[in-house]
Amino acid sequence: MFKRRHLSLWLLIPTLVTGWLVASSAPSGTLIPTAQADEMSPKQLFEVHCAACHSITLPKSQRLARHDWEWVMDDMEDYGMTWLTDEQREKIIDHLVEHYGRDAPR
Repeated sequence: MFKRRHLSLWLLIPTLVTGWLVASSAPSGTLIPTAQADEMSPKQLFEVHCAACHSITLPKSQRLARHDWEWVMDDMEDYGMTWLTDEQREKIIDHLVEHYGRDAPR
């Protein structure tokens, strides 16, 4: 079985291969003003922030439990996604669990 660190590498491979890695183009580490982002729906936050670095089909295909999505978000912060507030992060995780979690309808 792969260790969690190996999982993060496997999650990054499609990102690098498909050329969706664009985080460095985000001005000053943010995509949209925080006040505007706070008004966005969880789905919008997910689509805007996750698509900053990779295709959103990747997270949609994972079907992970909440603790795994939290770990993925921690890992994404290690890779430079540092502009989210705690509230935005929780909204994204809630959206991922509800729509793309282990128990979410397919």
